[in-house]
Amino acid sequence: MAGRFIISEDGQGGYRFALVANNGQTLAVGEGFPNKVACVNGIETVRRNAADAPIDDQSGAEATAETG
Repeated sequence: MAGRFIISEDGQGGYRFALVANNGQTLAVGEGFPNKVACVNGIETVRRNAADAPIDDQSGAEATAETG
């Protein structure tokens, strides 16, 4: 399994998702969504777009062992 998306309530009546690796490390967190349907749609958007998304490094720094 390649990880999982976890949906949680944010305490203000909205929802958020997190992409969590098999080892429990949080890889990404979605913005707040007003309802669960919008949150699931956000997850589906990430699924559709992230697989082939290029890396656009605008940091201006060279990658090292510390930064990846």
